[in-house]
Amino acid sequence: MKKIFLLIALLIAGFSLHGQGQEAYIKAMQKGLTALGQAGSLEETQAVASQFERISAKIDSEWHPHYYAALSYINMSFKAEDIATKDSYTSKAQTFIDKAKAAAPNNSEVVALQGYNYMAQLAADSGNRGQMLSPKVMQHFSIALKINPENPRAQALLAQMQFGMAQFFGSPTDKPCAMVKKTLPAFDAQETGKSLDPTWGKDMAESLIAQCGK
Repeated sequence: MKKIFLLIALLIAGFSLHGQGQEAYIKAMQKGLTALGQAGSLEETQAVASQFERISAKIDSEWHPHYYAALSYINMSFKAEDIATKDSYTSKAQTFIDKAKAAAPNNSEVVALQGYNYMAQLAADSGNRGQMLSPKVMQHFSIALKINPENPRAQALLAQMQFGMAQFFGSPTDKPCAMVKKTLPAFDAQETGKSLDPTWGKDMAESLIAQCGK
């Protein structure tokens, strides 16, 4: 029943956007963001992705719809079971990342999302893709932080990548653990609901901090 209500709400948001301008756009985006935060299953996340796709098709000049469509598909990749399905989702995500790049060149959030998509591709088959994709992941998180050194998503994702590599090579994890702990004040300072800018990532940071404590 919850899934049915979610689908109906997202469809209504998509239809009501047509021809109603900026106010309808903001309202549809906010509904999508709420649904994205609540989506648990692959099916629920697909419904959210489809909603952002519809908005993105109508408001091509704004980077936010492309960004959240891509983020939804990246999330789906992590939830999927087999490599082929995971790859189909990251491929779909890349389509929207490219659109977000065109709408907002040199945007720290978009660059970090590109790194996150590479990270999802790597995670799908780490044994065969680590050597090729690890440098790309690290490069994009580093570039995102050069654009905006205070971007907590780029910091947390870079820390997560460094933590995984340190564990793999048996190296100390002090540096990535210190980095991720510094992101919490930035996550807490974000004003959710007042902007369409990304605010996600705190749960990911907290999960990594918990691993640092083990």
